[in-house]
Amino acid sequence: MQAVATVSYTEKVNSLMPGATIIKLIGYTNGNRDYNTAKRSAGKWKNATSLNDEQINRWTSAGGWIGATIPDGRYLYDIDNSVEGELVKDLLENENVNHHAIKTPNGYQYIFKDGEGLTQFQGYINRLGIKSDSRKAGSGYIVFPTDNTEGRYVITQSMAELDKPPHYLNKVWNAQKTPSFTMGYPYEETGSRNGDFYDLARRLFKCGVHYDDVSDSLRVAYENLVYNKDDFTLIEIKRSIDSAYQKANEGGDNDFQLNVNENQITMPQPFFVKYGSLYYLKPAKKDGDPDEEIYISRHVPILEKKFYNIERPQVFFEISWKQGNKQVSEVVPASTVADATKLIELSNSGLSVHTGNRANLIKYLDLYQLYNDIEQHHAVERLGKVKGKFIHPVLTKDIEIMAADHGEKQLREAFEVKGTAESWNREIFERIKDQPKAVFMVLSSFASVIINDLGVKPFIVESSGGTSQGKTTGLEIASTVHGNKNLVNEWNATPVAIERKAAYLNSFPLFMDDTRKAKKYTLSSIVYQFSGGRSKGRGSVTGSQREYTWQNILLSTGEVSLNDYAENHGGAAARVIPLGDEPLKRDYEMIVDLQQAILDNYGAVGIEFLKVWEAHKDDLIPEFNRVKKLYVKKSGQNNVLNRLAEFYATIHFTGEVVKDYLGLDVRLNDIVKLFDEIKEENKDVDKPMVFLEQILTDLDSRRENISNNFRAQDPLKAIYKNNQLYLLPAYTSEFLGVEERQTRKAWLKRGITIATEQNGITVDYVTVRHDGKRSRAIPLNMEYVTELGFDFEEAS
Repeated sequence: MQAVATVSYTEKVNSLMPGATIIKLIGYTNGNRDYNTAKRSAGKWKNATSLNDEQINRWTSAGGWIGATIPDGRYLYDIDNSVEGELVKDLLENENVNHHAIKTPNGYQYIFKDGEGLTQFQGYINRLGIKSDSRKAGSGYIVFPTDNTEGRYVITQSMAELDKPPHYLNKVWNAQKTPSFTMGYPYEETGSRNGDFYDLARRLFKCGVHYDDVSDSLRVAYENLVYNKDDFTLIEIKRSIDSAYQKANEGGDNDFQLNVNENQITMPQPFFVKYGSLYYLKPAKKDGDPDEEIYISRHVPILEKKFYNIERPQVFFEISWKQGNKQVSEVVPASTVADATKLIELSNSGLSVHTGNRANLIKYLDLYQLYNDIEQHHAVERLGKVKGKFIHPVLTKDIEIMAADHGEKQLREAFEVKGTAESWNREIFERIKDQPKAVFMVLSSFASVIINDLGVKPFIVESSGGTSQGKTTGLEIASTVHGNKNLVNEWNATPVAIERKAAYLNSFPLFMDDTRKAKKYTLSSIVYQFSGGRSKGRGSVTGSQREYTWQNILLSTGEVSLNDYAENHGGAAARVIPLGDEPLKRDYEMIVDLQQAILDNYGAVGIEFLKVWEAHKDDLIPEFNRVKKLYVKKSGQNNVLNRLAEFYATIHFTGEVVKDYLGLDVRLNDIVKLFDEIKEENKDVDKPMVFLEQILTDLDSRRENISNNFRAQDPLKAIYKNNQLYLLPAYTSEFLGVEERQTRKAWLKRGITIATEQNGITVDYVTVRHDGKRSRAIPLNMEYVTELGFDFEEAS
């Protein structure tokens, strides 16, 4: 992936409409000067092969134009009126609707995210009273702006994920049926504002648009499309809407259909909607008396969708309601809409529910399910590999991703895309490719999403060392593989919170910054808990709570190594890959550039990696065994390194994949050297030797507890006799605790202690006669004692 001097047209098209086919349009070739002819395709376009940059340049040099088909996931909206088009452009920006916009000679085109229920139309009036057209995926193309398309250029390109078209752009009626209808936008003078807004509201009601949608559409129009608001307030708009509503419903009854998102929803009797609020009709007590209208709630909750959890038997509902100028939606367990005590919790989200109306709302929601066919969908409660599917917040469209709390929602929302895989490589990876520890963290971020397929258990990669060495920046860089830096969490959290985050991310890496903010017991326990891939079993009133699982990589930073926090737990070293000081060189100018690049590039490269992996994993997985054998061989007889070898092989293998398929300049030899450094220098990974050194240090500092040429003081810990040091079993048991059995076994296997035969069984102890007593003791191989720099010889 090499940087190019200028942006190509294929890149420009792809940045606005990814997956679009680029086709030839006649343009002004062969002497043509007719604009409408110029927009036509120069051949059959529906099954055409997309042009490349060389073909585009040749064609446009000859006067031709290019077109871009509407791809999957995109929806085009077109207004052929320059004044109204510019007003709508400003409106979308004021209302914070993410979109792309193209100026055309006659008006404006807007590109949105495609969505359910959107249709293609031509010459229809929308809810703002403006004539417009639209095009869906596979049903047309646009003239794409090039240097030779005068008056046509891209004017807005959203850096965030596109939104679906807002409801006020929805089509309402065919403009040909009412050619005399016009709104006088932008109403720079006083004139007919009241009458026009009343007429628009009345027509919208007659066409079945819901009261709240009419109110919101006219509010948007008033705030953005009316310049002169003298003596014309929102109160006037409200009066026009109410008057039009009454006029539109004259002669009808209250048992009507509520229009929500273009779907006709049947209100269950005896409930009805009046002026946007929920009522029910209470039968009269006496014949001849009118039925009584009982007010229930200022909101009308709608059950939009029903979700079935694909992992376990569980149902959710998406419940929505209009609140002021916006539509509020919440996804809740089915029990929420069946239990008045739980329903009232939605008051925290703004729903008009309280102790006085919750029972009626529960009855209404139950009847609602009887009267309406609710859309059914599948759902998951976490990300990553679930039941054979890989769930990604950006890529997954057919399964709803739930978020049980604010923390999970924040994590889900952090999976954003900004920039491209190419810009990420250019702005971020190229700056760190010569810094192996930073590259290792990045590769670990990629690797996390594939360890499930590789059959590798969860493990930890940590960057530890002094302050101001780039650890946090390195962690943020690693997070940009999948999303923005809100993916990075602080260690200041409870073990349960960390378990929940790990389980929600599932296959995606868990980023934890700064171990000094955590309690020591949290750090020592989480090493074992995380690598087990399963939450701690806990009881409840009704039995055992559900246990959470995960299969990902934890990336951590801190001034002190996690191995040190778990110093008397030998297994910790076999679960943590420690990267020492300075993951990033102290080049402050580079750090500043990287920090800006982190804000501008994230998410895209992780998606490209997933696409590559899903397409080629069946061919790639056998290659992993080759890499694993390489690292197992390099680990030699070191049991801890032997266990870490699989984890290193995972990172190395991932490096090969991104190098070959994404074009990243990964220096694989540097990854091998990091393993060699740990093997030679970092004794934390060899806990049997760490424990031996700790014991010898303790004995060296308390020689009075060694029975030597002089009588020892209690407690007796060791015997030194004839240039041989013996450890007493009671001392090793107290010092090593639960690690004693495993450590002594490792010492014996590696020759750190001297093996003897006792009744045909190999043991690590002998009987020593000393100071008139016979004691069972563990003889140490003095070569190891000398190698570690200890000498227990005492002068007589």
